[in-house]
Order: sequence, then structure tokens, then C-alpha cells
Amino acid sequence: MKSIGYVFFSFLLISLFCCAGVQYQDQAKAIDLNQSNEKQTAVKILAKAEEWRNSGVIVKEGFKYKISTKGRWRASPTCGWTGAGGVGAYNPLCWDLNMSIIKGWSISALIAKIGENGKPFVVGDEYELKAEESGILYFRINDLPGYCGDNDGLIQAKTSLFRPEPPTPKRSTEDQIKISEKSYYAKDIGQNWAVIIGLSQYKYAGQSGLTNLIFADDDAKAFARVLRNLGWSESHIKLLINKEATQRNIMIALESWLTKAGPNDQIVLFWAGHGFPDPEDPEKVYFACYDTDISIPVTGYRMDRVRAALEERKSRNVVLLADTCHAGKLITRGKRGLSIVPKIEKMHREQNTPKGWVFMVGADTDRKAIEHTSWNNGAFTHCLLNALSGKADGYLSSGAKDGIVTMGELRAYMNVAMPDETQKVLGVAKRAVITTSTGDPDIWNLTLEVK
Repeated sequence: MKSIGYVFFSFLLISLFCCAGVQYQDQAKAIDLNQSNEKQTAVKILAKAEEWRNSGVIVKEGFKYKISTKGRWRASPTCGWTGAGGVGAYNPLCWDLNMSIIKGWSISALIAKIGENGKPFVVGDEYELKAEESGILYFRINDLPGYCGDNDGLIQAKTSLFRPEPPTPKRSTEDQIKISEKSYYAKDIGQNWAVIIGLSQYKYAGQSGLTNLIFADDDAKAFARVLRNLGWSESHIKLLINKEATQRNIMIALESWLTKAGPNDQIVLFWAGHGFPDPEDPEKVYFACYDTDISIPVTGYRMDRVRAALEERKSRNVVLLADTCHAGKLITRGKRGLSIVPKIEKMHREQNTPKGWVFMVGADTDRKAIEHTSWNNGAFTHCLLNALSGKADGYLSSGAKDGIVTMGELRAYMNVAMPDETQKVLGVAKRAVITTSTGDPDIWNLTLEVK
């Protein structure tokens, strides 16, 4: 993942001087969160450190723990600064050279293990750990030992004992709205609404670098079919394909049709197609509509306007699914795609994202979303459809195998299936970006299935 120049330079330093990363001088205080009055503790993990960081936390088999993170680090002077998820490390001077401890994950991802001889697993920005064995929890960057000397920055990992809220009695919708400010998972109330957009054909294709796609329209149709199979009412699904997906029709769907959604409802926006930046102001990123002329950026639909339209609904839960190249700024297919991930990260830093939102987008910061004839879909959508069709149910013990796929199970499946599938077909692992705007773990109990 590091640049070839820095890998060679690091190797030369190690060979000649046997110098690499730093060693920790302090020792974390041992704490059993199950027995202590303290129910959480934090430790700093240095990117330069060669050794595994002893967190001091003694985890017990069968218990659940929540790991949350903050801070920034990078895996070499040429790699991007990232959070614990490692999203944004790649750029033209820094790419995957198969130098990570856990293959298929960013070299800048935070990883952990239980016990000195435990099997490493990825933590990322946030993780719910169900301990399968007892022992000390260790952390480190996903960089290979011997190559940490040029790293920089640190991540603070906070580990807390996971304590689910006790069940509450059934209440009226009005009472539920009042008492559920602390939890953004609406239980057994509200309705589901979806705006689904798929664009393979563009009116001005061939101009200014805009190209037609192959499978984006099929992605949208297939996702709509899955929702119907999950019990969604046809009247609660607005499907706009190719010529129907004009700027005007999309605006009507988001800013007029969706006004039917109430405060306890769940909204899903699925968008497959192109995205592009304003060349005069790259902070302005647009979805390309059917009638968009990208030489005139305002003929697209600005992503911050999409967000504003959804915010106005004041609905408890909003799920954004995007199989586009610039969808990591809401990530987009094609040459002119720009990632929406930087926008998401900025929203997190500024803490101005509405609570109860979940983002699942099909490419990380510096990779374009992709489609391939092996799938007849975009890579992200292919895995998403498989997941929602049942393959994510109970996946890797992320939830009960009960016939219902939750967001937590969907996240677990996508984090494994998409890198595996793209590695098999393309020879390189591609990952989805999955995050939420709230630290409330209950949000991962959301489901797209109508009960």
C-alpha cells in the first residue's frame, strides 16, 4: 500500500541500520470491565509502533464490548491521513503492495487481537466485539512489522462494556417520538419509503467525458424487486430509470413525493450512475441526471441538495445506498466519478449529520465504483442484492439467523463478500464504505424488511 520508493527506502534503512518503528514506554493499567467500577477505558495506538499495543483491557469470553475510535494517522509520508477505518490512504503515490497484516484491508486500518497469540481482526472506526475467548486486548496499525518507521499520527481506541437497553413496554407513536431521542432505531412503528434511481443512458453521453453505463439501470430495477420481496408496498417505491430520471423528476421525487414520509418513518435512497465535481469548485459534487450536461454543472443534482431534501423530512432513519464513483461525497462510476467519502468524513468531523442516518456506498475515497459482466451489476449492488436476498442473515454470527437481515448483518456481509468477490473477478479487493451518523449501536438492528 506504500509507494515503491518508500518501501525500498524503508527496507534499505532496516537492512543497514536495523531501525524501524518506536516501542511503547508506558504500560496500560490492567482492567476487567466486567468487575471494575470503570465501564470504559481508552488507550493511544501510535502508527510508528512496531509492537502490538497492550490496551490493558481484559475481555471475557461470551461478553460484548464496543470499541470506538478517534484520531488520525498515515502509513507513510506519501499515503493519505485517515481515521481508524483506513479510508483515504490510497493515492497515485500510495497503493496496495500486499504489505498489510490482514490482507484485503487498508494498511491504515486499526486491527486488534485477543491475547498475544490471538488471530488479528479488523476494528476500523467502530466495532462491536463478542469475545470468543478471554484475554488481553491488543491493538496496532495494519502495517507489516518492520515498515512502521515512516508512519505518523495516532489513534485513540476506547473500549467499553456493551450493555443493551432493557425492553420497553409498547407505547403510542406520539409517546415513542418523545422518549426515543437517545435511540434512532424505530421499533415496530413507521413506514418505509424508497426513491430508487438508475442511469445507464444519458442524453448527452459522449460529450465532456460523460459515458453511458451498462448495468446501472438494472441495478435499480433489481433493488426495487428486492424491496417488493421484502414486503414493501409498490406505492411506497419511486423508481426512476434512464429517461425518467431527469433533474425535474428527481427533484419532484425527493422534494415533493417524499413529503408523505413522517417523523417515525424510514427513507431509503438508492442511486446507481455517474457523479461529477464542478471544475470551478470541486467541493460541489453532483449526481448526473438523464438530461445533465456536465459542462454545465448546475444541470446535475447537487449532493448537498439531496441531503437537504432528506433532512427536511425529519424522518427518524435515512439509509443512503450509492453505487456511483463520486458517491463517497453522498461514491461514482466512470472516469468522471468523485468519491463522497471525504464529504461523509467531513460531516462526521463537524458533527453536523442528522442522527439515525446510515451510509453504504460502493467505493472508497480513491477508487471508482465498478461494474462487470461477471455480475451483470455494479460490484456493490451485486453483493448488496445477495445480502438482502438472505445470504447476510446471521452472517458470521453478526445476528440471529432468523430470516431477517439487519443493517448489522448487511454490514458484516458486505465487509467480507465485496472484497472477496472483486478479488476473485478483478484480482484486487474493493471495499464498500459503511458508516453511520450516530454511535447508537441499536441503529444496526434496522431492517429493510416490512414486518
